[in-house]
Amino acid sequence: MGNIPPPPRTPEQIFTDISVELTGFNRTELAGTGLIDTYYDTLLRMIGEREAGQLFRVAEDALAKDRQKKPYDGAEFKKEVVQSDRFGAVVISLIKLWYLGSWYPLPAGYRDRFGATADDVQHIVSSQGYREGLVWLAAGAHAMGAKGPGFGSWAEPPSLLP
Repeated sequence: MGNIPPPPRTPEQIFTDISVELTGFNRTELAGTGLIDTYYDTLLRMIGEREAGQLFRVAEDALAKDRQKKPYDGAEFKKEVVQSDRFGAVVISLIKLWYLGSWYPLPAGYRDRFGATADDVQHIVSSQGYREGLVWLAAGAHAMGAKGPGFGSWAEPPSLLP
């Protein structure tokens, strides 16, 4: 019985892999926000399905190459995605989306070269995005006015422990 290759990854799985790489948070932490599907749909609306497909293809190839290296350093992903003229601006907006819950529009240079959608304007994606923004986890804090951290908790410095 030969080795059976794994089934191809779905675009949603690749999007999650990209998000893990960009944010520094693992799959479980990102899933815990409840926003993977929302942010995946947002990305498709902002750059279009064709451009998103290109991003997913390049990112998946780069991540596969990086995973073969020991120790893992993410250099291929950084070179092919983060530092690329085509996708660098997109991933910056995606990082901001995960951390702050808002979509920040792509720069004019990107839009001129690779196109744009009418939805690519600054906006809050959902109220849940603010509450579940990764900025709060990174700071060891809670979203002000959105999550009850407990009476007097703001008088104490944030804890990096959950």
